[in-house]
Amino acid sequence: MNAIQKLNDIRTYLQGQFKEREDVVDGLITALVANVHVLLIGPPGTAKSAITVALSGLIEGCNYFQWLLTKFSTPEELFGPYDLAKLKAGQYERITAGKLPTAHIAYLDEIFKANSAILNALLTLINERVFYNGTRQEPSPLKTLIGTSNEYPQEEELQAVFDRFMLRYEPGYVKDDGNFAAMLMQSPAQSPAPITLAELNLLQHLAEQIPIDQSVADALVTLRTDLAQEGIFLSDRRWVQVAKRLLPARAVLAGRDHVVLEEDAEILQHALWEDPSQKATVATIVRKRLDPVAGQVAELLEDARDIANNAMKASDDQAIAIGTEAIKKLKTIRTQIQAFISAGGSPSKIQRIQEADKKVEELLKGVTSKCLGI
Repeated sequence: MNAIQKLNDIRTYLQGQFKEREDVVDGLITALVANVHVLLIGPPGTAKSAITVALSGLIEGCNYFQWLLTKFSTPEELFGPYDLAKLKAGQYERITAGKLPTAHIAYLDEIFKANSAILNALLTLINERVFYNGTRQEPSPLKTLIGTSNEYPQEEELQAVFDRFMLRYEPGYVKDDGNFAAMLMQSPAQSPAPITLAELNLLQHLAEQIPIDQSVADALVTLRTDLAQEGIFLSDRRWVQVAKRLLPARAVLAGRDHVVLEEDAEILQHALWEDPSQKATVATIVRKRLDPVAGQVAELLEDARDIANNAMKASDDQAIAIGTEAIKKLKTIRTQIQAFISAGGSPSKIQRIQEADKKVEELLKGVTSKCLGI
């Protein structure tokens, strides 16, 4: 089994274990290959740390570091205590073993509550993958840092940290009744084969070798113009990371040596907004401009969820009537989605559409069971 298959198997496994967090899992997997960082904004108890712990446990040899930050947190907590023996000799060096500078994956809870002393050191480490330890520069093996918070940063000094998170997600509580029931009954599944650090390094190297051709560059120029017309302006650094890291990482995960925008661009909806109020606009523009089929399938799936949820909440005396109508609508949606499958496309594109079809099928079964009792 090659490294790409291993990582995709890990993604499939985690998406099955964590209901309605498929996008988050997808983002974390992509971040490992793209060598970028991920921000998770949401209430407590939404599996933010559980997903990260599970992912790190499927990487052989991974040094994992997790810490809860407060305004009283000290640099020693993240970067290690000073070496007392060297301190006596006038050398200000920290013992970093087991701390953030030696981590491959790091999880910092409530990252925006950190004080300026920590934030300044953190910025250098996550930007340059270097920790300045006394007079020495120590390279950091950090592949991705996952920051979490219950709220968005308001202070100006925190914006620099916020900007360093390439991918941003808002995991919430499970909404679908069927998924909620499945979560309650879920038992541990057979874990997939782990991936090694050497294999991850190989995938990162493959992504670094993928060029961005003129057609992709032109499409991104047009996308930037579309966003600007909606008042959404992004830094040059973010656009470069989109082109040089995110899109190539998606291509690698699809087993390709080149970027195909209609296949790889969906993840950009999680990278091209600065304010949460811009999320829906960005998603619409990305899908319309770069991947219209994905946009249509996403809309159909969202419609299916709304239809199913309304039916599941129907009172007993209305369950049969509302359920029958919902089943009819869900079958129509499945027919529309299956038409996209029949139209053909790359294996990865077909797989994503098939996954949407399967979700609608599960919704259909849930409504049939709940409303009709069969």
